[in-house]
Amino acid sequence: MLRRCLILTLAVACSGPDKSPRVITPITPPSTTPPTTAKAADDPATPIDSQIKVGTLANGLTYYVMKHKKPENRAALWLAVNAGSVLEDDDQRGLAHFVEHMAFNGTKRFPKSAIVDYIEKIGMDFGADLNAYTSFDETVYQLTVPTDDQVATGKGMDILRDWAAEISFEPVEVDKERGVVLEEWRLGRGASARIEDKQWPVLLQGSRYATRLPIGQPDILKTAKRDTLVRYYKDWYRPDNMAVIAIGDFDPAAIEKAIQTRFGDLTNPATPRKRSELPVPHDHDLAVTTTTDAELPDTTVTVYDKLDHRREETKGDYRKSLVESLYHQMLNGRFSELALDPAAPFVSAGSSTTDFTRTVDLFTREAQAKKGRAAEVIPLLFKEIARVEKFGFLATELERARRDVLSNAEMSAREWEKTESTSIADEVTRNFFTREQMPGRLVELAMTQELLPTITLAELNHLASTWGGKKGRVIALSGPDGQPLPEDAEVRKLADQGAAATVEPWKDDVADKPLLATKPTPGKVVATAQNEAAGATVWTLSNGIRVVVKPTTFQNDEVRFEGWQLGGTSLLPDKDYVHVRFDGLVTAMGAGEFSAIQLRKVLSGKIAGASAGYDELSQVVSGGARPADLETALQLLYLRVTSPRKDERAFAAWKQGQIESIANRKRSPETLFYDEMTAVRTGNHPRRQPATIEMLDKVDPDRAIAVFKDRFSDMGSFTFVFVGNIDLAKLQPLVEQYIATLPATGRKEKWRDINVKHPTRKIEKTILAGTEPKSYFLLTMGAPDKWTRDAERDASILSGVLDIRMREVLREDLGGVYGVGIGAWQSREPTQRRGLLVSFGCDPANVDKLRKALFDEIAKITKEGIPETYLEKVREKIKRAHETELKENWWWMFKLREVYYFNEELTSATDLEPLFKRATSANVKATAAKHFTPNNYVLGVMRPKT
Repeated sequence: MLRRCLILTLAVACSGPDKSPRVITPITPPSTTPPTTAKAADDPATPIDSQIKVGTLANGLTYYVMKHKKPENRAALWLAVNAGSVLEDDDQRGLAHFVEHMAFNGTKRFPKSAIVDYIEKIGMDFGADLNAYTSFDETVYQLTVPTDDQVATGKGMDILRDWAAEISFEPVEVDKERGVVLEEWRLGRGASARIEDKQWPVLLQGSRYATRLPIGQPDILKTAKRDTLVRYYKDWYRPDNMAVIAIGDFDPAAIEKAIQTRFGDLTNPATPRKRSELPVPHDHDLAVTTTTDAELPDTTVTVYDKLDHRREETKGDYRKSLVESLYHQMLNGRFSELALDPAAPFVSAGSSTTDFTRTVDLFTREAQAKKGRAAEVIPLLFKEIARVEKFGFLATELERARRDVLSNAEMSAREWEKTESTSIADEVTRNFFTREQMPGRLVELAMTQELLPTITLAELNHLASTWGGKKGRVIALSGPDGQPLPEDAEVRKLADQGAAATVEPWKDDVADKPLLATKPTPGKVVATAQNEAAGATVWTLSNGIRVVVKPTTFQNDEVRFEGWQLGGTSLLPDKDYVHVRFDGLVTAMGAGEFSAIQLRKVLSGKIAGASAGYDELSQVVSGGARPADLETALQLLYLRVTSPRKDERAFAAWKQGQIESIANRKRSPETLFYDEMTAVRTGNHPRRQPATIEMLDKVDPDRAIAVFKDRFSDMGSFTFVFVGNIDLAKLQPLVEQYIATLPATGRKEKWRDINVKHPTRKIEKTILAGTEPKSYFLLTMGAPDKWTRDAERDASILSGVLDIRMREVLREDLGGVYGVGIGAWQSREPTQRRGLLVSFGCDPANVDKLRKALFDEIAKITKEGIPETYLEKVREKIKRAHETELKENWWWMFKLREVYYFNEELTSATDLEPLFKRATSANVKATAAKHFTPNNYVLGVMRPKT
């Protein structure tokens, strides 16, 4: 689906891990907020969350301040600018985004790259903690700083102040960053971009948006003068067009004062340019666009109906969003069910209404068509909407949808205080830009509880008939070359046929029975121990399974679990491996008496999931739930493990989906490149080869189930880890009933090494793929090497050093890359090895220059080591990351799995002091010399065919 802040967003940095863009009275947002339908007198704007202090300075700058302790000792400091690419002049196309980049390349207080340098010194990451995005309508700068260091918090506010009014635009820095912006443009090119180049002008016809994609035009990016960038900056970066957002673990009064002090002196231009909201016309006749591309792997059919933007400010607006959510949830349930029919012409389909620009929303229906069947998909999309309009939804469908919406609202409310500050800051941006209401999750839950019962089938049944129509509609088709799409006239005819089709009422296959008809007779916890270092309780069960439980308060409504037992696919003979190498087969056929469709319906209203399968070295299970639904998750796990289900129809549908995935896989140049490089790096091992139709044809569902049953027939050596908001007294009987009763026969197994042969010499390979002017560079170095904890620590430190240096050298100094992926490691299973990997995309003309710079820099480190300033950054980044990781369920799950898998003490894996002691220039020098092997490596370079 198209969504403004997801599809059209451009960021300044390579995104890091997502730690997942948008007096106390309703505020008056900037005068530029789009016009909306007038509010009824009895439906006033919803007051903003009372925890958020909102104010406006005399110069018009808006600010939001909220004390929030997730994560502790951190603050999200954001600057929201109500301007994006749609406001660019003709000679500025792409410069809104370019200006965003320049904010990181010199300001009044932070010359050149001093912002990035400072942020790294205080332990924050460029990308994860320092980033920005530009879209059609807005630009948002995102900064996270520690708040246990008042100097760092103050400097964070200084950075925001400089972004708002003091970007330097030094000519030398402009020219250096020009290359980085062009590399971002280059990385975005490919089949999808070429399709958008043709489709977006049709979808956005008659609008300025059609010629203002945020990435801009390369010719302008290459030649734009400093003054042209500055003109955009001066026009739109002004206090009445900006908001400062501060969400974090701080004294809100002090932060509010800091904002007033730093931003109060900003001034607006004497004659400011008007920030107009630009329409996207939708009074045109039905438009059709069909496009094929040699590198496109999928065929997609999308129907867009353009709607005037609907406000989201009042309780009535909230009710409207609930109605639409229920509608799409039920319609998408039908689409999902249809997709599981092997005869269906599509692999997947969906429906949504979303905001698109400030003035236009979209009602979208989209499907991935099977090969050669796009013409069948078009009428089907319209037919299903016609079915709803004629016969309506069913009461059973509405009840399930209500349960799902309510349970999600309940969980959202319970997790509000444990929601990441950055997620709240994103929500605040939407309140600033578009007045999207933000009353708080508890108020939203109360409104959901009140309003859901008032939404009727009659209200839902004809909802889509009020959205759009032929006027303003765009039907867009795209697919691979060699798979012809219907002509425009045929598309129009098919759409009409679907809307006028004779339809039957929908039949709802409801499995109204419990997951387990008979619960297993409980086993017992036969021994209890404590892991004091981890704060965990360890149970030994009567069937031999070990269960490690760590209760936490990091999330209010989350429990996670994982389990493993040595063996995995490595123990299977090659003739059986083909039956397990494809993901999701056993799951796709359901479990016990339930098909996959029936399971989804039975689980409605529950936030619970569980899966079972394999990796190469283990049988594995995983799952999670909110505490109230944990028994359901464990019942589902028990059912999946003990009662895999054969379903010929589901197998046929699953196979069709796999065929569609495999058939056009190598059309993607990037996929072709990485597949070929995997073959080189692994000696073309049979179990590392990409999937083929020939392999798929050998899959036998009976044999797949037989292998699954065998692998899970003895679970007596399993270890389970539970982490989350757990009451041990409530968990123990559930563990005894659903885990202590899993099969155990005393079989003892260990994985085997499948003997992947790694190269032992220098190999360089050029792969010609794609037509865009871009290359990919992939370097791996590795060799057998004994694993030790210190060697692992050394590799981690080297990774941190190289990450900083390669960003400085390849991105900032040479302007040759957008980002660099680089890391060293030590592995201990199935063989003990060391490794180093470097990857990046670039201009084909720059490959040799960048390669030389990379090799020269690592060689220099092997001879000279690294200055202490870099080690200080690495230590501080590790320390700051560890502070937040210690308060995350996922981190404890990972660490406890590692501790119990390798039978180690927790402190050996978590104590940072030994790691910090290893962070010396001499150790970095020695580690780099060990990992950098210029006579033994595999280097792949993808270059365009033409």
